[in-house]
Amino acid sequence: MLLCHASDGPFLPLPQLPLTEQKVNVDGGRLPLPKSASRLPVPGLRPKRPATNENEPPREKRKCARELLAPPRTGAMSAAVSQPREAPAASALRSRRAPGRRSSSRAGRAVVMASTKGLSRQPVSATAVPKSAPTGPATGAGEKKRAPWDLKGQVSDLRAKVSTFKEKAQGLDSENRTLKQQVASLEQELQRMAVRHEELGSRASSLALELQVWQDQAKESLQKLSELLAREHQLEETVETQKRLMGELERAKKEMEEANRGLAAQLNATEGQLHLAEETLAQRGQENEALRSRVAEQDKRLHESEMERRCLHNTVQELKGNIRVFCRVRPLLPSEKQAQKGMGHLRFPPDDNRTLVLSKTEESHVGRERKDDITYEFNFDRVFPPSSSQEDVFEEIALLVQSALDGYHVCIFAYGQTGSGKTYTMEGPDDPAPSTAGMIPRAVRQIFQASHQMEAKGWKYQFTANFLEIYNESLRDLLVLRPERNVELEIKRVNQSTEELHVTNLSYVPVTSEGEVLKLLQTAKANRSVAKTTLNEHSSRSHSLFQLHIEGQHAQRDARTFSVLSLVDLAGSERLDKSLSKGERLKETQAINSSLSNLGLVIMALSNKEAHVPYRNSKLTYLLQNSLGGSSKMLMFVNVSPLEENFAESLNSLRFARKVNECVIGTAQTNRK
Repeated sequence: MLLCHASDGPFLPLPQLPLTEQKVNVDGGRLPLPKSASRLPVPGLRPKRPATNENEPPREKRKCARELLAPPRTGAMSAAVSQPREAPAASALRSRRAPGRRSSSRAGRAVVMASTKGLSRQPVSATAVPKSAPTGPATGAGEKKRAPWDLKGQVSDLRAKVSTFKEKAQGLDSENRTLKQQVASLEQELQRMAVRHEELGSRASSLALELQVWQDQAKESLQKLSELLAREHQLEETVETQKRLMGELERAKKEMEEANRGLAAQLNATEGQLHLAEETLAQRGQENEALRSRVAEQDKRLHESEMERRCLHNTVQELKGNIRVFCRVRPLLPSEKQAQKGMGHLRFPPDDNRTLVLSKTEESHVGRERKDDITYEFNFDRVFPPSSSQEDVFEEIALLVQSALDGYHVCIFAYGQTGSGKTYTMEGPDDPAPSTAGMIPRAVRQIFQASHQMEAKGWKYQFTANFLEIYNESLRDLLVLRPERNVELEIKRVNQSTEELHVTNLSYVPVTSEGEVLKLLQTAKANRSVAKTTLNEHSSRSHSLFQLHIEGQHAQRDARTFSVLSLVDLAGSERLDKSLSKGERLKETQAINSSLSNLGLVIMALSNKEAHVPYRNSKLTYLLQNSLGGSSKMLMFVNVSPLEENFAESLNSLRFARKVNECVIGTAQTNRK
């Protein structure tokens, strides 16, 4: 008997039918009635022979019939149960390979597959299958065989079999309908399996590629394995050595365990201390947070204080005047003291350090009458007598240098006749000592010291230096050798949106320390144009200009400043009737006097608030226009010679300085970005 597995139920027993009945069920036809041989006497024939076995079916056929009519055995059932389920994909492949087969054979295979699938899904024990009782007459070996002439009995037997077969046919019809439903569900399952098969096919191709990769890796692993085997041999030898050491380590381990016991006690004590330390650390963390907030508040207050300091510092400088004039009288040189006894024509009031009085005695043409002395009194922001040191002079301009670090353009220049001490005031002697250093090195030292102090307040500074001279209205770079001065230097704007100027092809050197700037000053001093004249043995024949560009940045406050500190040593003014210059010296003197005259015109135009200021009349005023205008601070040293023979030149210089001191250019503006 076969078992059929329902979609939602247990296995159902299927009666095992003869081959003819199976075909009837599959094809859907009726079961034909079997025909038996007639044993009635036929007239005209020979008499009936005795009963023999010739009318009986063959033994093999009878055996098959008995097997079909007999109930299913337990062994057959177990074989049906243990038969493996055929894969739907394989069934689908066979159906594709043989599309010409009949539908009945496909249906039969579907029935067998359904029964096989049901068996493979849920095997049933032999005790669960009920035994069917025989419905027809027994045909075993012990059954009594009817005589051939007993046609009536044979007919009755056949009728009994027919009725039995009808009952079986009805049962098979219901089972057939059930199987058709199962076939439909199995076809759906087959379609799903086909889709799954395609997915598995694509997956198999990707796995094949992955397999190739793994095979390549396996080859590499084999090579590594051979290396590892060699390494293993070495390690085995090492292991032998390590085994010998293990014994020693075991002994050391015992000693360490004893030591660990002592350390464990110490660890417990240390953990207690650590717990206390953690609590203390938590308290310190809270205190640290409070201190951080306090530091932030202090930093804010410090920044506000710095801004207030700058504002007050600038206010003080404005009260002193954005254009200030200092007068300095140099002392007599040892060679000059023999020719002139004292400085009676110069008087410095003891209680007033801002006044200088020049006096001159005039005699009559006949020489017999003596007229009263003619005095000229000049008042400036500060007057330095010959006894003043370089340190005393710089102390008065230190606050102005600080303004350059705060973001203001600052210009300091020395004016006066040749030999009055301008170069000594600005640069110092040829072999300067700390006490005789000029204004330029002292200003550089203060700038770098103040910048280091400002770093603690969050400010970072970058410095760029350049040094040039204006000789006969042409620019020369003093930081390069003379053969390299063939390039032309021109004054141009940085861009159209700003008034800042720069000089093309000029050496702009980034500097980070005072020492680097001092080396540049030595180079520039060696390259400056100096010549001997009647009035001065070492007369500067050009205007020298040292500029230090300062860029400051405060990252936390997003504040930036930019300023230029310009320190200028002007060439000495000369009167042609006294200097007796000729040739090249005459040309130099004319260029110097012309540029100084243009400087006076610019200052007068600024003082009179004129709409047009003639900056472009000379290279000196054009280059310094941002340091001479209203957005800068300016200081002029007027240097006076102590020689009485230079009285007229000193008087002219002091008169020019007084005009500059009376000039007001307005309030300076800081250059912030």
